Amino acid sequence: MRRMTERNNSFWLHLHPAVLPANVSGLFPTFCLGGLSAFLFSTLVVTGVLLMLFYVPSPWEAARGAIITMEDAVPYGWLVRSVHHWAGQGMVITVFLHTVRVVWTKAYRPPREGNWVIGVALFSITVLLDFTGYLLMADATGRLAAGVAYGLAGEVPVVGQGLRMVFLGGSPDAPLAPLRLYVWHCLGLPVALTGLMVWHFWRVRRDGGVVRGL
Repeated sequence: MRRMTERNNSFWLHLHPAVLPANVSGLFPTFCLGGLSAFLFSTLVVTGVLLMLFYVPSPWEAARGAIITMEDAVPYGWLVRSVHHWAGQGMVITVFLHTVRVVWTKAYRPPREGNWVIGVALFSITVLLDFTGYLLMADATGRLAAGVAYGLAGEVPVVGQGLRMVFLGGSPDAPLAPLRLYVWHCLGLPVALTGLMVWHFWRVRRDGGVVRGL
């Protein structure tokens, strides 16, 4: 009994079990959307680290100049940036489809309701990562989007001004705005996403991620 309890409470055995049920080991029960999302996130991390070597996070003009340099002067910089961009778009799509599948199969029902909340948080962070990356392009459209985000943040009751300061340094034209976005995009949001992903995968193993018969 003690060994069984230790096995059931082991994080690593839940994350990498020795045996999986047949109904969750095929392609179609999950469409591998969670695994694809994790793979795309890994691709984003690798390409993102390479882009960090050349990106200048402040001010906006320097950030835009760094992107142009990456595309035109850095060997294969255009390729790395393209892979990073499309991996980001692909991750948004796969996480969205994964969420739709969970709703369609009613996999959010007990005992999976806790993991459903984690999944919604993962989807929200994924969208934020994609949006902050779009702003860090620092072109005219990105700076306009930063102004829109600034206006929307101000509409949030009670914490609106705090959100403006935390994410944009007070205004979209503030000298620290690109740097704040850069830190959130490259550090804050990825760390939060990684932690929640590990927790999510563990809960899938523990609670069961697929409804039998669907």
